Amino acid sequence: MNKSDFKILKVFASSLKNRQFLNLPTLSQYSNLSQSLIEHHLKRLVKFGLISKSNIGYTLLVTGLDIYVLKILSNKNIITAIGPQIGIGKEAEVYLAHDSLQQDKILKMFRLGRSSFKQIKRKRDVNAGTNSWLLLNIETAKKEYDILTYLKDSSASFPSPLYRSFHCIVMEPIYGSRLSDIENLDYPELVLEKIISNMTIAYRKGYINGDLNEYNILVNDDNIFILDWPQAVRVDSTNADVVLTRDVNNIIKFFSRKFEIEREIYNIINIIKGK
Repeated sequence: MNKSDFKILKVFASSLKNRQFLNLPTLSQYSNLSQSLIEHHLKRLVKFGLISKSNIGYTLLVTGLDIYVLKILSNKNIITAIGPQIGIGKEAEVYLAHDSLQQDKILKMFRLGRSSFKQIKRKRDVNAGTNSWLLLNIETAKKEYDILTYLKDSSASFPSPLYRSFHCIVMEPIYGSRLSDIENLDYPELVLEKIISNMTIAYRKGYINGDLNEYNILVNDDNIFILDWPQAVRVDSTNADVVLTRDVNNIIKFFSRKFEIEREIYNIINIIKGK
């Protein structure tokens, strides 16, 4: 791909909020390229699977936005190489990456759209006024980035974000095993207390994770990391108590089932709320 290809992708990405489809005159106007040259590049971009063509114009595809964002990150020396995929779910793909100094980074690329739009709107406090998956991924990435930026100085148990571009977040690496994959813990009571402690920190900073379970907690020795914050809700939300109760219930059920540790749900909720 060359400079003109990326100029055209930039126009598509910059127009996402206002236009789903772009035609040749619009692309020419905003890219400062001739229509004949643009037509040549559009054929290439369609062939590469970065945009699609219909009878009403051209539209950007998720792969096209991926390529454009990776170009931005590379130009800024934030990410210069992508390694193996280290996580995948219904919401995002997570990759090990390197910066220009060959230091490890984490690249999270949101992939909402694997479940129904109505289901996502029901689970998330996002401004989902459009059915555009690209915009929803961008908005969800922004929400998680903003929350993690706000929380990052509160505890080492929250991922530390470095940069966001469109639907991608770059974070400092964290190492460990998912709680769901661990067969034995030397001190499971201590791990549970650390989870409760960090739920308390987040709550007193104004947030509830909203999707807390054994699958989005990493454990490294006796340290824990709480991942995945795009479903977080504010503590003053109308459904905050319901969400907090669900999060706490998920955790105590897991520790009861796996490690035979029994805790009373409302005692933990009162601890988190500072009562």
